[in-house]
Amino acid sequence: MNASAPRQNKTDEVKLNIPRELSPSSKVILSLVAVSVIVLSASATAGFLYKGRILPGVSVANIKLGGLSDLEASAKLQAAYQAMIDKGLAVSVGGEISTVPLSPGGATDPDLIYPLIDANIDETVNAALAIGRTNGALGRLFGPLAHLLGVKSHLSLDLKLADTRFDETIHAAFPKSETTGLPTDFAVTKAGSDWNVAITPPTVGTVLDLDRAKRELILDASDLSLGTLNIVLKERNADITIDEARTLTPDVIDILSKAPYAISYKSDNGITYFYNLTADNLADWLVPKKRDNQLIISFDAAKAVDWLKTIRTDIDVLPRDAQFVMTDGRVTTFVPSREGQRVDDDALIKDLETAFIEGRNKLTLSVVTAEPKLTTAATNDLGINEILGVGISNYGNSPANRRVNIKHGADKLNGLIVQPGETLSLIEHLKPFTVEDGYLPELVIKGDEIKPEIGGGLCQIGTTTFRAAMNSGLDIAERRNHSLVVSYYNDLSNGNPGTDATIYDPAPDLKIHNDTQKAVLLQTEMHTDKNELVFTFWGTNDGRSGHYTPPKVLSWTAAGEPVNKDTPTLPVGKKNCQAAHPGA
Repeated sequence: MNASAPRQNKTDEVKLNIPRELSPSSKVILSLVAVSVIVLSASATAGFLYKGRILPGVSVANIKLGGLSDLEASAKLQAAYQAMIDKGLAVSVGGEISTVPLSPGGATDPDLIYPLIDANIDETVNAALAIGRTNGALGRLFGPLAHLLGVKSHLSLDLKLADTRFDETIHAAFPKSETTGLPTDFAVTKAGSDWNVAITPPTVGTVLDLDRAKRELILDASDLSLGTLNIVLKERNADITIDEARTLTPDVIDILSKAPYAISYKSDNGITYFYNLTADNLADWLVPKKRDNQLIISFDAAKAVDWLKTIRTDIDVLPRDAQFVMTDGRVTTFVPSREGQRVDDDALIKDLETAFIEGRNKLTLSVVTAEPKLTTAATNDLGINEILGVGISNYGNSPANRRVNIKHGADKLNGLIVQPGETLSLIEHLKPFTVEDGYLPELVIKGDEIKPEIGGGLCQIGTTTFRAAMNSGLDIAERRNHSLVVSYYNDLSNGNPGTDATIYDPAPDLKIHNDTQKAVLLQTEMHTDKNELVFTFWGTNDGRSGHYTPPKVLSWTAAGEPVNKDTPTLPVGKKNCQAAHPGA
């Protein structure tokens, strides 16, 4: 037998040939590598420290926003903007100074109040948050570090002025500032069915230079701080000569002959509004004008101010600020924000001018979106900012006790927050099913019987929640349909059974699993005017689209012959028949 090699007690050594001295070029390379590592590390650190926050050195309207989240930045800008609006605008005309409101009433309804200067804060904050994180991979890598080292970025706030309403506000504040000079105008009269158009020559006077004032106002408001606006008086020159206006008289007659002009607007809820501009109206309101150096016939809004206010009362919708209050993990106050709208007066005038030129007597009213001061997203950091899905059911034939139970159950669910990964159990949140808790006895389906129990009717809650969850695309962890076809649970789309959900303590239960990455809020509403229960899941849409197809009944099965069963709950000889229900 061959002897084995002797075991060595020390580990094998690995020898590397490392030069004792590095060449100058190698030292440079290693130095560059070290610097690169440091820069990359610093960039990564800066990106981590300011994740979800605006980078240092970024400002909007001269307001520093570095280090703030989008919610904090929106709140800071909104506060500065609101302070400017609330303060009003000091206006000087010929030495007379008056403070005019920047939120005047836009219509006869005093609740319809719009700022004369609108600010698009949300989009501006989003732009500020994106600074240093765009322009490709290198920009995203080194942008945070650059701002950390002192790079500054300044954004201006997007401001818009409601031109026509600003003019009305200034004229109301300084009613005697303009002298009696008048521009060239039409003098329209009617003889029988014929229209006659004469020309009123211009007279020299003074007029407020509002176009210049509006430009200066927007420029001054760019830092959300206003000084005194000096509006100069200029001589009212005749922009249009008598001869120029006379060339338009045939067009005036043609425009009047095509009256009335039908102006329509269809609201989001399907209501269509119609407004007619009659020939008698236009006879007073038509004026000669130049647009882009072209001679046209226009519509004088100053003369039609009352008519415009009537339209505004119908169409203007006040934006609604969001409210979001949480107490002990439950939303106790939730009012989602809502965009408003107002009539776009300036677009209406231009549309009329175009209609006159093109010979049309029908046009659609334009509206401008009015943003709320506080959006739903800005009130919370849970991701609750949009509707995921809505469920509706009708309880129109419900007796009094059933209505009480439905309302009590809906109130207990309203404002519930379901965190990511959590499962909502209706039974857990609706119980205890006792009179002391607020429930009353009402009919329930139990086995083959229909009899009164405390809390009867809560399957209306289960059905409505189930439909809302399906329309939201949320995971239905547990659900069971009723053992009988109950007409008031039939789907509202086609009246067929199939989209109901029964609940009964301790089972069956309806369980909804929040498989999104954000919190989900359940909002419950009981619309007594329509006898409808409306449940809404709010959250952050992750791209899914939830919906269900209307249920189909493949076949109906008639109820069989009556079945007699003995029961100890009735006196001897007494019968109590349950209603027959066909099967589906």
